[in-house]
Amino acid sequence: MNAAQELHNIRHMPYGTARTAAAEAAARKIEADGPQEHLAEALLDLVEAYTFGGEGAKSFVVFARALRHWDASPELFDASDEHNLFWEFKWVASDLPDFPQITAAQAEAFLDDMQRRFELQGSGISAVLAARFGWAWQSGATDAEQRRLAWISSPRDDFDDCHACVIGRQTDFFMEQGRFAEAFELGRTQDGKCNIEPAKTFHATALAALNLGQPAESLNFYNRATASDTRANRDLASSRGQSFELLARGGHFERALRELRGDYRDMLTDPPSPLQHLRFLLGLLAGLSANLDSGEQSTGISLPGVGQQGRDMTVAELHAWAVGKSSGYASAFDARSGTTYYADLVERALTAERATSPLDFGPAYGGAGEPAVQAVPTNSVAPVATPDAPPQRSGLARLWSKLTDSGTSVHEPEAAPDAAIGPDSLLARAEEAAARKDYSAATRDYAEAITPLETAGWLERAGLAAAEAAQCATLDRNEERAHALFGRALPLLRSGGADAGTLAAILAAWAPVADRMNDAEAQIRATAAALAAHPELDRAGLTEELAEKRAQEWGVERATLRDTLARSLAATRGRSFGDGLDSERAASEALRAGEEFAQLGMLADASHAFWLAGKIHRDRGDTEAAVWGLESAFEGFSAAKKRKERLLAAGELIALLKETGQQDRASAIVAQL
Repeated sequence: MNAAQELHNIRHMPYGTARTAAAEAAARKIEADGPQEHLAEALLDLVEAYTFGGEGAKSFVVFARALRHWDASPELFDASDEHNLFWEFKWVASDLPDFPQITAAQAEAFLDDMQRRFELQGSGISAVLAARFGWAWQSGATDAEQRRLAWISSPRDDFDDCHACVIGRQTDFFMEQGRFAEAFELGRTQDGKCNIEPAKTFHATALAALNLGQPAESLNFYNRATASDTRANRDLASSRGQSFELLARGGHFERALRELRGDYRDMLTDPPSPLQHLRFLLGLLAGLSANLDSGEQSTGISLPGVGQQGRDMTVAELHAWAVGKSSGYASAFDARSGTTYYADLVERALTAERATSPLDFGPAYGGAGEPAVQAVPTNSVAPVATPDAPPQRSGLARLWSKLTDSGTSVHEPEAAPDAAIGPDSLLARAEEAAARKDYSAATRDYAEAITPLETAGWLERAGLAAAEAAQCATLDRNEERAHALFGRALPLLRSGGADAGTLAAILAAWAPVADRMNDAEAQIRATAAALAAHPELDRAGLTEELAEKRAQEWGVERATLRDTLARSLAATRGRSFGDGLDSERAASEALRAGEEFAQLGMLADASHAFWLAGKIHRDRGDTEAAVWGLESAFEGFSAAKKRKERLLAAGELIALLKETGQQDRASAIVAQL
């Protein structure tokens, strides 16, 4: 493979450890051996990998090398290289405030050099003015407003931010300055879209509206923000902090904790940069400060070295940790600028209070007599899929055919126009609502069908209706209701004689909800019981062909239950529930699930299970077992042609090998990318 093809392939990798390692190796190789005409491209690709792979601090040195290369050999830069060089100036300049070790003098020298080069190129200086505003704002300078006005009043040019980002950046600035009315008025004009917008603007606008006492507008923009969340913008630290603060101060503290646990827990310990961590912590701190009357409540989160080992942190403990971290950051950044800018922001967060007019998401429950969540008997069945994303509706294996099976439908006499709607009609209406993605209506209609089906004795159908209602509630982001409905579905299904495959699918769909609700023990015990009770395959009376088909289904059911149990236990981050339900069991079941999926020819599923086993062993400190699991996942994804998953698993494997001093093995993996 030639250098051009290699660099092309690297640019199509997802950001992360694998792409960064491959970009590093390519830059080293080209710098040492050529061809030199690709060196600029390699260096700039490496800057991009660092910038968007969470290692922005490393981009400064590499970008300086690219500038020296430009000064020495501009003829080796083609038009694309030249454009990228000046475009990436913006990325590096925007990262200057994020690291307290970069002094004001260094930043000013960089910005002066940036302006000199842009002027020499005749490229316009809008990007330079934007960078000067960014530095002034984020270093707490008193002339930040003047810098903003100079930027937005300057002529537009080819290196300016996109329209959406111009609005979003100023909206965040107004929010941090306490200029909530200006933030709201500007944010509501957002009509652009890019890789981070409009989600970033709408999160800020929602919080501005809450601070202005406009809960309906706040909820409107929060819903628009979450609707525009994507993988590309989910790691925006300020937006995640604003989201937590909004919910926690807006009367939905439990929901705020659920989102923290399920959507951006890693932001607590693995932030993009020190300043981004501080910005996230300011939102977290404000939300926690407004709810210190719940100080003894469990957060469902544990952090190394914080609180009592083996126990989740309380709200008060998480608050104390956030105070310590944010105060430390504030001291470092304020020392650089000689101001109290960030100390003042920390103090503002500490005095935050709940909004006088809370957000109204509507009733947490509704429909036909849904009970509170009850513990599932331990001889029952239970939960989980992947803990980091809501399951898709297909996870219930299209149960609709069972719900609408004419052989088991409830007889509905012809009704007068004003009579109550019968269960079959409710189910049909629910399916139509789900098809058009009106999950709120679908949840209501499925739920209303539960009681009449149960009363008529159709217990399995009642359980399936409850499970479909739960899944639709999950997609409607109504997790309290989803959790209650899954809890109601399980005993109905068991009593109605549902087959193991149906139970396994429903339990897998329930798991992420239970994890986010911080209420997984009943699911875990039920999953273990379901696995233990999984019936042996009975081939009696089956033809060879049918027996083979049933054996495949039986194997998938069992492997799925193993995988579900492993993921349920892994999602609790090392908690033990007794009876051998702990991280050791999680690792064992993940490994066995991988082996069984592999025997069934399900390479992608096997690879996911091996990947999980590797992660669990890594967290347990068993490096050898972790490497084996991650290597198996890497090889399996390669064979299954799952490129994205292959690279993500490779990234974790490379990082582990480097951390444990196995550089040669890490290099060998990089060479295969």
